[in-house]
Amino acid sequence: MKIVLKRSLIFILAIISSSIVNTYYIDELLSIFNIMSYMALLLNRVALALFIYFAFDIILIKKSYHFNEILNKIFLIYMIWLIGLLFGRFNALSDYDIDSHFNFRSFLPVWLNYFSNPLVKYYIVGNILVYLPFGFFIRYYKSLIYSILYCILLIILFETLQGVTNLGYFDVDDILLNSIGGLFGIILMDIVKKFFL
Repeated sequence: MKIVLKRSLIFILAIISSSIVNTYYIDELLSIFNIMSYMALLLNRVALALFIYFAFDIILIKKSYHFNEILNKIFLIYMIWLIGLLFGRFNALSDYDIDSHFNFRSFLPVWLNYFSNPLVKYYIVGNILVYLPFGFFIRYYKSLIYSILYCILLIILFETLQGVTNLGYFDVDDILLNSIGGLFGIILMDIVKKFFL
């Protein structure tokens, strides 16, 4: 009974904490792009609430998890958040034309000249950071070659789905920046494996 009460309190605390953090920080950051739907914001809240719940479960209940279990849970939370971020647009983009939704030309060299612009900075840094966890997680389970391959294939799949479903664009710059993020994650997991596991 005591455990059930503790878990109930942790659950309530996780929901309240995630709502506060999202309302005052994350929603404001996402509103800069003015495209996120309520579904994206809801998945963001769910992911953050699950993360907080899991953290409190370890701290307060003192349940011991194996590293594999921790990684699996955090990877699931990350994927919920990632899907909400990538496919959580207000609605389909107007004037859908499949040719205009597939960009194979890079504008990254031009954008780097405007890196002081906050939107450009969020775009470049955000696209790198968003796939860093994926590279980190996948490298734990797979060899270096398969980790790189899975990262690139997932990024291309998600970019293609965004272009085809009219919930975004297939963009070669996104693929490049996302791949850099995935590669950083792979390198980070290699460092963790070498020194801590």
